[in-house]
Amino acid sequence: MTPRKAAALALAAFVWWTAQPAQAQARAAESAACPAIRQPEKLALHYELTFDQRHIDFVKVHQLTSIDIPAEQWPLANDLTLSADSAKYRNAMRCLLYGNTGTKKFDEWYPEWHDVSEATEQQGVVAVRYESWNLVNNNVGQFEVGPWTIDTKPPKEWKVALHSPDVLSKISRRTVEINPGGLEINEAAEASTANKTHRLWTPPGPDTEVSIARPKQLTPSSDRGSLIAYLGITSWWIFGSALIALSAWRRKKNGDDKADTRTLANTALQWAGLSAALALALALLLQLYPTTSRWRALIGISSGLALVLLAQPWLPLVENSDDSKKEPTTRRTVFAFAFAATAIGLLVIVSPQLFDLSSKLMPTASTPPLAIAGLALLEASMLWLWFTAMTAWAWRFAREGKLGCSPSENGRNEPGHHLRRITVTGAALAVVAALVVLCHALSFNSRWQRANWLGKADALFGNDYTDILGRQLADFPSFGPLWTYTHTSVLTVIALVALLHLSPRAGSGVKSLGPTGVDLLLVAAVFAVVTLPMSKFAGSAASLYGLWLPLNMLALYVLVKAGRRWSMLGRVDRKARRCLAANAAKGESCVAAELSTEKRHELLMGDARRCRELLHRLHLVDRGHAESDQRRTLENELSELHHWRPAGCDRDCLPDPVSVVDVALCWGPHPRWWRNALDAARWAAVFGILPSAVTVWYENANDLDHWAFTLDQPTSIPDMLWRFLTLEISFVGAGLVLGALWRVLPGEHGPVRALSLFVAWLVPIGVVVAINHGIDRRAVGVALLNIILMLMVLTMTSMWMDTDTFSRERPYWTKRLSLLASIYQVHGLSGQIAFLVMQAAAAVTIWRQIATG
Repeated sequence: MTPRKAAALALAAFVWWTAQPAQAQARAAESAACPAIRQPEKLALHYELTFDQRHIDFVKVHQLTSIDIPAEQWPLANDLTLSADSAKYRNAMRCLLYGNTGTKKFDEWYPEWHDVSEATEQQGVVAVRYESWNLVNNNVGQFEVGPWTIDTKPPKEWKVALHSPDVLSKISRRTVEINPGGLEINEAAEASTANKTHRLWTPPGPDTEVSIARPKQLTPSSDRGSLIAYLGITSWWIFGSALIALSAWRRKKNGDDKADTRTLANTALQWAGLSAALALALALLLQLYPTTSRWRALIGISSGLALVLLAQPWLPLVENSDDSKKEPTTRRTVFAFAFAATAIGLLVIVSPQLFDLSSKLMPTASTPPLAIAGLALLEASMLWLWFTAMTAWAWRFAREGKLGCSPSENGRNEPGHHLRRITVTGAALAVVAALVVLCHALSFNSRWQRANWLGKADALFGNDYTDILGRQLADFPSFGPLWTYTHTSVLTVIALVALLHLSPRAGSGVKSLGPTGVDLLLVAAVFAVVTLPMSKFAGSAASLYGLWLPLNMLALYVLVKAGRRWSMLGRVDRKARRCLAANAAKGESCVAAELSTEKRHELLMGDARRCRELLHRLHLVDRGHAESDQRRTLENELSELHHWRPAGCDRDCLPDPVSVVDVALCWGPHPRWWRNALDAARWAAVFGILPSAVTVWYENANDLDHWAFTLDQPTSIPDMLWRFLTLEISFVGAGLVLGALWRVLPGEHGPVRALSLFVAWLVPIGVVVAINHGIDRRAVGVALLNIILMLMVLTMTSMWMDTDTFSRERPYWTKRLSLLASIYQVHGLSGQIAFLVMQAAAAVTIWRQIATG
């Protein structure tokens, strides 16, 4: 089967699947009207509504409706004991719960989750018990919970109303109970019983209306505060683009004459301008075109195409390679794919009548499958262009920054391979785009089925399944461009790392303990960018996002400044400078100059191994496992090892508490700080997998309520996968920063250095919490939980970095833990393990506090 036939078959299957519910409902018979109840005073009715605000993203609202109906008083009473799938049962339940409700707008109606619906008959009385629940978030609209509705439209209070159906309106034996779950009730009718935990209304008990204060963490999307928060998030993108531009400009200004550095700097400047322009354009777009329109879709399609072409993915992996000869063919292939996707999207935008769509890309009165197919194609084409653009720019930064292995290795640069890679990547991205569209449709289907559990969704919304589905797909141009643009944050990290990667290759020759100048700016920029996914706040705190970049960078600069003065190698270097005086080159570290040569580094490592051996033997003497007269000899040998000095220095340079083992551990496993950074980034990537998965699980599926809330979102599954990826990138970036600053961070062992970086991580969060007192404590708890997980990853990474420093001894140790015990000695290792256990205990404690509310 050819790809064209397969695509046509898949599209036909999608259209057939979406049309099935409409056909089923078209065949459904009209239900009977709701007859009146005779002698309603003999019925007992109880309504109960409970709020639960344990979660951060939503408030769970649970309702219980209990009705005791004498069978002879209502003709439909016995129908309640039938199967839940029967039409008579559904009609009877609809009469008791909703009656003849008016038409609702699907976009503003959030149907409940059906929990328990049962009816039992004893001694001629049918006892009905119905339970359901809903998850109220920051969306604007009406949330259904049984016979209750919760209106979240501004003003800030939630309007909670009980709507008794006509058949139950005259019942006198009725009680209504509301448990606000800690939320404040601002306005309510006078209740029979009232306290902090609940309100109770007894007969005659009219339909109840209550105003409840909105939780602080849930801000309506149409509120002015959310606009300020959106501007704050937009400012973060603007600052991020400015940071890339500043770093690239400084790299060029420093006089680096290498062509690859100039090329990468120009590419980074180009992306910074494009990113800032897109942020401003989308911000204006949301204000100028608040409803669905062709302009949004047109901007989404055109910007995606422009980003793909400007990334130039047809360029060969290596200049002057065999693939350079095939560049025209590769360029034509890229153009063909990109313009084909653009043409599909533009066909729907420019000629919507071909797909039975209105000029605003909205379905007509009766939506045929053709309209659904057209809207699905528009969404898929826009997604494919943006996904391709992101992939192309990431590849461009990696190519020009020489990230990864050489593409000529293992024959991967053979002629034609680049074209095949582009073709396979484009096909894979097309599958991803199609899956996102499918997730969108499945989310709508789940919501429709909840609204249709009594078989009257078409009457409730005034339209059938396919018409509402078409309207939901037509909404994608409203949020699609902004949703896809937010995923470009990863490109900022890749661009900064690529610029940083070229620095060691084109170094000025000045030997330093860590990054300085532009390199330090880039490290601070990476530190600032990767912290955001680990400590995001909700509500009005988002308005401070624009301050987080400078706050994080300032915190790191202060840490580096203090570290250069108080770190172990910093103290050794100052003592050596006093010894060498004018012999030291300006701006050059004496310790770095000494240990950058392989021969002198080997001498240090030999002394460090000898020092550890002598300390172990001295420990055995203290334990009585060796003769005590050896102590003097061992102490003399240790004293000689303490007289370590760089070349040209006439006296020892080690302060009293510092040993050659400490110098070796502080220096790290590699001669260049960039290699230390890469080593730490690799270990952080490994140790970050489990915390990333745990964080994604906790944020999306830690209980059934949260999982239901996640699946209710149109892009839930893609967002979960992207969240995992961004968290993993954050851990990798944090490891990169730890390794780059390894020699200038305070502490003799790796875990202490990780702790100092952790303290810098806390500074911006503390400032945000101090400025904005309205942040929900659970949001702060989640942020602290993420930060402690980051500390655990950095601690494990630092311990493995210490073992890599003595990697040549690995053949002599069966396990890495044994090597750690040898490096830290027994007491040191137990202290580090206790420190790691304390972090785990803190994480569990915070999680329990959040989980229990």
